[in-house]
Amino acid sequence: MTNMYKDKSSIFSKFLIDLSNYEVIKKINSGGFGDVYTIQNKNTEQKYAAKILSSGEESEQDKKLINREIGIMIRIQHPTIIHFHGFSLHDFNGEDNVTIIMDLAQNGSLYTLLQNVRKGLANKDYDNTARQKILVGVAYGMMHLHKNHIIHRDLKPGNILLDEYLNPHITDFGLSKIII
Repeated sequence: MTNMYKDKSSIFSKFLIDLSNYEVIKKINSGGFGDVYTIQNKNTEQKYAAKILSSGEESEQDKKLINREIGIMIRIQHPTIIHFHGFSLHDFNGEDNVTIIMDLAQNGSLYTLLQNVRKGLANKDYDNTARQKILVGVAYGMMHLHKNHIIHRDLKPGNILLDEYLNPHITDFGLSKIII
């Protein structure tokens, strides 16, 4: 897997990132895939999200899923798809865990927002207009994926991230399929 990424002719090599230019700020989320952190570029102070994929004993299936996720994120650019900045073959501790760098969604996931609504702790900007914007945004994002022969296969509120204006951004393409 690593040879393909380091091959200068590979499209993947153009997106390799040196993590020494970033510092970890805090853990955002944890799941079966790994952990997500808020990170900051040391030079620009711009904040991003870093998804560290726990590899453990990496199987061929795991490699395919990682390759597919990175490949889809490189290929698909749309306002309602999370913006991909690059990846590293290592995590911040130098371990062999692929780390994906993407935009930081300041308002977390739609799942978290909906949980807060149920508890009566909704974001003050979450009104009918915001609901409509989220619904239409997700529909447009899915339409864009389908036009590009990509089936997400794991669309759920936890995989819809919300930026500071509650604009939706679809993420997590590990289970996605490219249909040709």
